Amino acid sequence: MSGIRFGVLGPLLVEDPTGPRPIAAARQRAVLAALLLTTPRAVAAAELADQVWNLEPPAGAAGTLHSYLSRLRTALGPLGDRIRTHSSGYTVDLHDAELDLDVFRGLRDRAKAAAARGDLDGAAAEYAEALALWRGAPLADVPSGPWRDDAVRYWDEQELLAREELYEIEVRLGRTAAVIPRLRVLVAENPFRERPAALLLGALAADGRRAEALAEYQRVRRVLVEEAGIEPGELLKAAFHEILREDDDRPAAPRLLPADIPHFTGRDEQLACVAEVLTAPEPGDPAAVVVVSGPGGVGKTSFAVRIGQRLRAEFPDGQVFLRLGGLRAPRRPGELVAEALRALGVTEFPGDPDKRTALLRTTLADRRVLLVLDDATDPAQIRRLIPAGAPSAVIVTSRRRLPGVAGQVPVELGRLPADQAAAMLARFVGAERARAEPDALGRLAEACGGLPIALRICGARLTQRRTRSIASLVARLEAVGQRLEGIDSLDASGTVTGSDSGPGTNPGTSPGTNPAPDPERSALRGPLEESYHALSYGAAGRDVDLARAFRLLSLIGGERFSLPAAAAVLGVDEFDADSAVEHLVEVSLLETAAPDRFAFHPLIQELAREHASAIDSGEARAAAVGRWTSWCLASAASADHLFNPNRPKLAWEAWIPDGGPKLFAGLPEAGDWFDRESAGLLEAASAAAAQGDHATAAALPLVLLHSFRIRGRVEELEEPLRAGVAAAIALGEPELAGMQLNNLAIVHGALGRFDEAIATFADAVPHYESAGLAERVAQARINAAITVAQSGRPAEAASRLTASLAELDALPATPLLPSLQVSVMLALTEALRDCGRPDDALRIYPRLLAAAEAVGDAPRLAIAWGNLGKLHATNGRAEEGVGCIDKALELHRSIGNRDGEGYALWALGQARTALGQTERARCAWSEAREIFVALGRHGYAADLAQAIAGLDDPPQG
Repeated sequence: MSGIRFGVLGPLLVEDPTGPRPIAAARQRAVLAALLLTTPRAVAAAELADQVWNLEPPAGAAGTLHSYLSRLRTALGPLGDRIRTHSSGYTVDLHDAELDLDVFRGLRDRAKAAAARGDLDGAAAEYAEALALWRGAPLADVPSGPWRDDAVRYWDEQELLAREELYEIEVRLGRTAAVIPRLRVLVAENPFRERPAALLLGALAADGRRAEALAEYQRVRRVLVEEAGIEPGELLKAAFHEILREDDDRPAAPRLLPADIPHFTGRDEQLACVAEVLTAPEPGDPAAVVVVSGPGGVGKTSFAVRIGQRLRAEFPDGQVFLRLGGLRAPRRPGELVAEALRALGVTEFPGDPDKRTALLRTTLADRRVLLVLDDATDPAQIRRLIPAGAPSAVIVTSRRRLPGVAGQVPVELGRLPADQAAAMLARFVGAERARAEPDALGRLAEACGGLPIALRICGARLTQRRTRSIASLVARLEAVGQRLEGIDSLDASGTVTGSDSGPGTNPGTSPGTNPAPDPERSALRGPLEESYHALSYGAAGRDVDLARAFRLLSLIGGERFSLPAAAAVLGVDEFDADSAVEHLVEVSLLETAAPDRFAFHPLIQELAREHASAIDSGEARAAAVGRWTSWCLASAASADHLFNPNRPKLAWEAWIPDGGPKLFAGLPEAGDWFDRESAGLLEAASAAAAQGDHATAAALPLVLLHSFRIRGRVEELEEPLRAGVAAAIALGEPELAGMQLNNLAIVHGALGRFDEAIATFADAVPHYESAGLAERVAQARINAAITVAQSGRPAEAASRLTASLAELDALPATPLLPSLQVSVMLALTEALRDCGRPDDALRIYPRLLAAAEAVGDAPRLAIAWGNLGKLHATNGRAEEGVGCIDKALELHRSIGNRDGEGYALWALGQARTALGQTERARCAWSEAREIFVALGRHGYAADLAQAIAGLDDPPQG
């Protein structure tokens, strides 16, 4: 927004970024008003004089008018330049959305378009914003003139039309209680205008005030006859006859939907999809059936009511809302059919269920009725309520999926995205409070997990306490520690409305029983508790205890978990785990996060953990977590053997459960598994440490190191490695403690904390020495030397590494020694290169490449080839360098080392540039940039983007 506004919908208004620009002189206001009303057309001086002096300009008007324009430019300040003089007259230059008339037109046009496509909520919002532009009578402070007076009459009429259009939309949306008082005011202000009166009659009738509507018709008719001498027109008569329809053979259309939720937010795409499904069938087609499922509190009822209100005009024969009782008190199908018939005006019906169902379908056969069936428990409960065919339609809400309902379109409601959740809270607290604390608002939305009922509870509390900051409410929830408990405590009323929130149950009640309602249970906890207590043993087939599965699965770390992980936690095979998980998804206690991946909503997970603490013993919970961490360790070790096949197997690996190297078919499958499970693997390391499982806590970070390194994520292992050091010391395993410290130092180096890394390598030495491991002592010193090089001291590093290589050459042969020699030679070639000794580096490469090839160390072999290629390219042998780098690239790709692949492509682009192969260099750098963007290495990606751009720069000279 430019901060510049011109307004005529009220007293004349001019604003620039510094604030209002008052125009004190009435004649100057008249000049500006005339120019604003006629823009962009130029106004001749004579025409402008007629406007300013109301068709009676004085002698010398031209000179006076010129003086007015000059003073007006002065009064407008920087905006004075907008008044332009042309050969044909005068204009005022306006930009888009600067004149309130233009803004009003645009908003009203958008409102009409939204209404035409069925988006009544959007239309109402646009109309309301358009009408909010009115600040009083148009041009109230501008003297009378022909253009001014005509404009006032025209815009008064447009405001009235817009109000009528808005009130008609609100009547269609069912907001009758709010719109009736405003319609009464409009009718009183316009006693001879029939449209407001007709809208008032319709609103009163829709609100169940039929007698009042008929009395209002008689009053309006009397005014028309006695004061205007005319009878009501067709519009008013049609509204009157609609009210009298109850006297016809067909009863009046029922309008039984509950009131819409005022703070409903988001779901626009799903609303549009459902609207299309419900209105698409033609007579003779099967009836449209939409099943809306999701956990308690996700807003299923609100969603169904909103779409029903939005489609009111599409179902003129009525909307029937039936509460099916849900899990607490499911109602019988015969009872529901009878209620539906009564709602449709049928007072006598047979007792036989089949005949009663046939009567309902006959009654609906040629009527456009929308049935909203709220909180269904199973398909059998609703089958008798489904019409035989269109044009009637059905929306069903349920906490569980209903696969047995034929022809349905399923719609799953999940948590609101972060922006929509924050927007919902903002609607409660108001725009000013939301703008004042945007970060706190986002944290509160996150604490609610995007669950609408939780957002409503927090929003309502902030609405009640308008002086309370949003941050203080977030602090309260964080102080409680458990979000479910904290939000639950805010809902002090215990009042429950709708099926998505209801009185809960005692958490101590055994699953599979019918617990008594607890009026103190909040709207948030109630429906979640009901879903949990409805779980029954064996419902998923075989001997699966669903309630136990729900509790124990909540103990898994990580954002998502797989079926094998679930089987490990539950201690069952994958068949039974699949049965349990699928049933929990069906009843909306678990979410499908991705193909074959599952997740808890955070509030539901907290509920499950509460019940696990109350019901399952500490030993049972520890055993479940232990089975999961053991599965993580065994699987990660199997993947690690594929990533790093030539790593010598050490004594501590005897602790690892045998997952077997055949767990994965090959490297790609192992890599995919790691990418999916990485978050859970980190959580498993923490969980093992917390449980005192020192063996798993010590082993897991070691088998994860290589996988995290080749994906450029080694820094994520810092905390697991610290825990691994403590675990190794507790186990009395000095070699293992030294390895953990060695790897922790590598992490410090990756984070640029070089001095800390060098010190941590030194900390590993005493542990290795106490274990009598001369090779490991040498390895720690080598790594410290490499870190010295990374810190920008290549000459010192070269000296250290030369000594280390000599030290290794003097040691007796062991399985680890060749690998260490490869490491020190690789680092030494880099240090020699960086301190300006490329020829010395080249002399080492033949031995380095042969040694890496001999031990099968593909990662270091790839790095060595890449470094050799870069050395050749920078010393005038670019063609030879390309061949070396191609070998490096092939090796990096074969082991899935994306980080190494990116560096190799970078080097390849440099070599291609040296050969003048610009396009081939561009391709290599572009591919490298994509890799670094995917890995989050945005600095490298930016450097590559700059290099790519430089390829197009003209040569200097």
